Amino acid sequence: TWTLRTSAADNSWNSVTYGNGLFVAVAYTGTGNRVMTSPDGITWTARTSAVDNDWYAVSYGNGIFVAVSGTGTGNRVMTSPDGITWTIRTSATDNIWNSIAYGNGLFVSVAGTGTGDRVMKASSGTDPSTPLGRNNGVTWATSTSAVDNTWISVTYGNGLFVAVAWSGTGNRVMTSPDGITWTLRTSAADNFWQSITYGN
Repeated sequence: TWTLRTSAADNSWNSVTYGNGLFVAVAYTGTGNRVMTSPDGITWTARTSAVDNDWYAVSYGNGIFVAVSGTGTGNRVMTSPDGITWTIRTSATDNIWNSIAYGNGLFVSVAGTGTGDRVMKASSGTDPSTPLGRNNGVTWATSTSAVDNTWISVTYGNGLFVAVAWSGTGNRVMTSPDGITWTLRTSAADNFWQSITYGN
């Protein structure tokens, strides 16, 4: 049973996540208001996006919200500790970042463009011995995607990152235990796989 709720603005909302008692949604249209937040999913408040990029996905992990974009120059990531105040971060490369997931102390994003670099990752940990430690989504680095398919969605569960794609022949899935090394898997069919999640 679904009930309509009033959105903060009639933007093209593309992704929503939940963390620390707050729902956060991001959009790829709007002027200065491409984020909205809600404590209950009912009442939504517009927030000022760090920049008016095409924000395609948002995720929450380890006390921080991270959003990724398909447009912009060197600024296709923004982060927020509270969903309200957002700060631009330097993206590893200006690919079209379609999705982001958090797992095992790591944010992982997948892209639909790029050459051998359609994955980027950032640590959210506080261990200074890790290569990207202490940056909480600030410092991003690319990983080699298993193949240059149009990767649309990524999720994490049971110790594994899994991504799905729109393109490819029999290989529209890739998996990684660490967000760094990716292995192609045989997709059930060559469909336009749009979204993936983990549960149970």
